[in-house]
Amino acid sequence: MAAVIAEALEAQAPADLVVVRRAPVHFPGAVVRTPALLVAGAVRASYGPTDVRLAVEVEPTDDDRTSSPAVYGEHGVPHVWRVTPEPPTIRVFALRDGVHQQVAASAHVLAHAPFRLRVDLTEPTGR
Repeated sequence: MAAVIAEALEAQAPADLVVVRRAPVHFPGAVVRTPALLVAGAVRASYGPTDVRLAVEVEPTDDDRTSSPAVYGEHGVPHVWRVTPEPPTIRVFALRDGVHQQVAASAHVLAHAPFRLRVDLTEPTGR
């Protein structure tokens, strides 16, 4: 699932953004999240929350389903996608007033932020 999303993101990302797999994001208070994918302005060994434009978490555990968007939101990460394999669904969260709110949930996503992109989990290429 992450490979399909990564391929779609990489094919559609503008030249000034990169798609990175499994890089840690360090938050204040020694909290570390390692999303399956993230979109940022440069490749680094690790990231702070202000570096991340989009965090994509795939197959989160039950404990993470509510805590993860909150952690990202508290620290200003503007976009988070939570992906579940069955049924294939991308839950799109956008930061509004300091809190992530779910704005869409589908196997087919047409997003306008952090850049215009289309992801279709039912297609082998994701596009």
